[in-house]
Amino acid sequence: MAGLYGSVSVISVSGQIAAAKEYKADVIAEIENSNFNPSVIAACTSQADAEGYQLTVSDCTYDALGDLNTAEVILTYEYNLPFFGVSGTRTTRGIAR
Repeated sequence: MAGLYGSVSVISVSGQIAAAKEYKADVIAEIENSNFNPSVIAACTSQADAEGYQLTVSDCTYDALGDLNTAEVILTYEYNLPFFGVSGTRTTRGIAR
């Protein structure tokens, strides 16, 4: 029976990690689709807080023509393996282009 609970815990953490990575990908798409609009970035940050994540978007970089080029998106989330008494914080990163 302990093996079953351990397997369920590991599957649960895998789901938490997958959900965080999908959330980060959605944020990146939203930032890119808005052409790096500061209001959209602020809304994404607020929404991430409401979802239990911490979102940081680095200052945008510009190319030689002054056009927006990239921004680093960092999503921090917590994971929990209650059966093993393990929990912690992880970070996933991406680039909005």
